[in-house]
Amino acid sequence: MAGYKLKKISVIVLSMMLILISGCSFSKKPEKYKAYVESLITANYLGVSDEYLEATGANETDAEALYLANATRLSENLITYYGLEISNDSSLGPLLVELAKNIYSKTKYEVSTAYEKDDVYYVDVTIYPINILAQSEDEINSYVSQFNTRVENGEFNNYERAEYENEFASGIISILQDSVNEITYADPVTITVKIILSDDSYYISDEDFLLIDSAIIATSNTPVATPSDAE
Repeated sequence: MAGYKLKKISVIVLSMMLILISGCSFSKKPEKYKAYVESLITANYLGVSDEYLEATGANETDAEALYLANATRLSENLITYYGLEISNDSSLGPLLVELAKNIYSKTKYEVSTAYEKDDVYYVDVTIYPINILAQSEDEINSYVSQFNTRVENGEFNNYERAEYENEFASGIISILQDSVNEITYADPVTITVKIILSDDSYYISDEDFLLIDSAIIATSNTPVATPSDAE
């Protein structure tokens, strides 16, 4: 089949969306606040749910669904970012979700003990942004250029549309899989989150968690400074 458009990488920014923030059983112990914030990170990005279950009272099924939903969101963002079309291949979707889990498994962070200021508790979260997009950029650009040369040379003229798209997507996925094995990190970002007390529970705001979320993978919207609400 002739006439395929040349491939290019989207210029849109990856959007790492909030999945869930749950309240906790009330406690004034600063180490509990630290444990709660850390449990949110592990549950969303590492699939380690024991601390999350204890801190939030969620059940294991909900915690597993949380982790899967977050990995699925990342896989969908990668599909959009790289302009992939995989709907005609049932194997590529799960493969991308596993890739997303592997990327998130490299999440690197430090959570401070909660500290009090003006009767409000705060927790500092230092994130080392996963640099996979920049790390793989040169190789992916080279791959896209070579792929387009193959298109121009008519290599895919007899391919069905699905075969053509799957060929392209498989190459991108392979590069990202290799990059995960030698992951690098961008400069660390420290985010200060506020512990909000409400009746018999405590939690952090959606806005604060989104700041953490947007720093996990380095993109053009990765936070570059600590929020000033604790100053």
